[in-house]
Amino acid sequence: LVLGRAWVVLRMDGELVAFADRCPHRMAPLTLAATKQALDGSVRLACGYHGWEFDTAGICTSIPSLGPDAVIPPRACLERPFGVTERFGLVWLAPAEPLGELPDFWEWDDPSFDTAWNEPRRTTAGAGQLCDNFLDAAHLPTVHTRTFGVEDEPYIPPQEVDNEDWVASTTYRVMYRNHDDPLVATGEHPLAQPQDLYKECRPATTAFIRLHFPLTGKTLAILFSVLPETDRTTVVFKQMARNDFGGDAALMEDSLAFEDLVLDEDLAVLEAYPSHDLPLDLRTEVHTRVDRLSSAYRRMLARMITVP
Repeated sequence: LVLGRAWVVLRMDGELVAFADRCPHRMAPLTLAATKQALDGSVRLACGYHGWEFDTAGICTSIPSLGPDAVIPPRACLERPFGVTERFGLVWLAPAEPLGELPDFWEWDDPSFDTAWNEPRRTTAGAGQLCDNFLDAAHLPTVHTRTFGVEDEPYIPPQEVDNEDWVASTTYRVMYRNHDDPLVATGEHPLAQPQDLYKECRPATTAFIRLHFPLTGKTLAILFSVLPETDRTTVVFKQMARNDFGGDAALMEDSLAFEDLVLDEDLAVLEAYPSHDLPLDLRTEVHTRVDRLSSAYRRMLARMITVP
């Protein structure tokens, strides 16, 4: 489901394709369909209700009940999204033309980084609400007390937000309890360490962070992608790349479990809201200089509404 609409995604003839989840004949769900090989060796998608067959472009090539010489109605085709592609271990489906590009998550393809992803999480929190929370830095010492937040270091130095087309970003200098630094155990490094926290948002519900630790010289990058299934359910995807584990699978598993705890802390707050809509009118809430990136995100979403 994407915004309440069902789609099917599959591979046909080695190509990733997507169609609206309904056959144009009697609107039967294509989740009941099956792939089959045509006489010419190509793959067809056969509806599970009346057997109508469709090629990778969604064009009907056969209506079995009409015989081999049937005249196929021109409207007998499947609805397709604007596009579907694979990047960063995820399938991205765009129902309409996107306003911008995906984040420059170059760490995902860099062999010096270990990569992994958390199991997708379904929640009642809103998609915009979740993305806004991921962009926020002021809640870290308050909400993330069980994981990485430093309670006695709430101050965030002033920062500017860069706005370029459909991208807004900033870099915070905040404190972080770095449990992954091996020199903490030896006493050579403190547990609470400064980090340069780069945060970026893109329409409509994709955010990206890059945590750089000056003490260790290491980097952790996280892609945060939020799928608005319906007006009541959202699915969260988190893809991670980091260059401080040297390929140690056990350490990466521990890191994924840690990120699940971080999300638990966020959801404990967000799911408690009586409304899961994100206010786009900046007069609804009280904003401070620390909220500049969140404000930029709201302006971006409000501008999306006016795009023809």
